[in-house]
Amino acid sequence: MFEKWLKKLRTIVKYNQTVQSINMDDMRRSINSQLSTISTNLNTHKFDTKQIKDSITGKHLEILQILEDIDLDLNTFKEALKTEVKDMEIPYYLKSEKIYKRHGKMSGQDKRTRLRESSLIGNKEAKELLISTIKGYVSSQYACCQLQPGYGDITDHILHGSPLYIVDEDNTILQEFRASYFNPIMQHRTNFYTMKDQDDDPLYKLPQGQIGAVVAIDVFNFKTVAVITKYLKSIYKVLRPGGTTIFTFNNCDYPKGIDKVDDMYYCYTTETEMKSICIDIGFEVYKLVAHGYDELENGISWLEIKKPGELSTIRQAQGLGQIKQL
Repeated sequence: MFEKWLKKLRTIVKYNQTVQSINMDDMRRSINSQLSTISTNLNTHKFDTKQIKDSITGKHLEILQILEDIDLDLNTFKEALKTEVKDMEIPYYLKSEKIYKRHGKMSGQDKRTRLRESSLIGNKEAKELLISTIKGYVSSQYACCQLQPGYGDITDHILHGSPLYIVDEDNTILQEFRASYFNPIMQHRTNFYTMKDQDDDPLYKLPQGQIGAVVAIDVFNFKTVAVITKYLKSIYKVLRPGGTTIFTFNNCDYPKGIDKVDDMYYCYTTETEMKSICIDIGFEVYKLVAHGYDELENGISWLEIKKPGELSTIRQAQGLGQIKQL
């Protein structure tokens, strides 16, 4: 029974994509422009017969009114379709709870292995785009924090954040990552913390209002909307004014996102809901990226959000020093 429901939602989500992309504005402008050109050409001479010019002008206005009426009907249809999709989402949020609980029971090592076997950023083009975006937000002038670094694919590109904070749910995995990924100098320079989904403020251990950028790649994909909301509120607290966050999520506004729920892999979330939550918390939504859902095996979505304000610091660069034997 659920599989039939799933197939139905997948189909209507795809249809919803098509419908929501319909835009009457360009068509109305184009038709108005072409009809106006006809009127202009007709009026280059005073000749007329049986007031046909006035008749054409009247029909021009009628056509524009009809197009406006179509646009109003289309918007009504779009809203009704959104409501239909929303009603059909309910079982998926319930299924997400099961996915989240099952994922939570896995060992830290099993979670890491799972990430390696089905990498969200396995596609070269998507990975380059994501890394380029992250680099644009990380600076040696400001602290940077990464949630659940996995195998360090993203960590490689944020090491210049100063100081650097690495946070994970599993302390054993965190310590293994610390020992295997960082050399002794970087181990002392980097701060390691644990987080718990059960806490109302999961990142309370981190310095508040001090971090310039927070990166969470393939983390929130495995969490329910309620848990994601807690983390976003917590992230808001640790960010400096003007600080940014980039995080991926399972975008079920696309059929491939629903497929991940069907596979009991990712939880059910939508870009509309994620943006709304970010705005309600107080973030400014800078950009939403949905890449490769038609071409790639794993489409990828992320949000780039900012805490209001401007980043500022008196520090120009990370301090470096060398000890010499005299």
